[in-house]
Amino acid sequence: MIHTSYTVGISTGDFKALQYVMTDQKEWIENAIQNRARIASDEIVNLYTSYKIKKGEAITAIGTTAVIEAAYAEGVIGIAT
Repeated sequence: MIHTSYTVGISTGDFKALQYVMTDQKEWIENAIQNRARIASDEIVNLYTSYKIKKGEAITAIGTTAVIEAAYAEGVIGIAT
């Protein structure tokens, strides 16, 4: 599986403030971004499925990643700007 990594920098003050409200900042950040990606994936699958049904076309993409790629390729969704 190919993945993308992000490095996030925060000030010492911000880090110390977060220590007050959470035990593992890295876990919280990973959970937040994974959950947002899951929500977006579900939305894209629903949009693409509706699009194909309205056009009377079969959905040949298998798996979430393939559906997302097909949705981009067919212009159902685009990159946020």
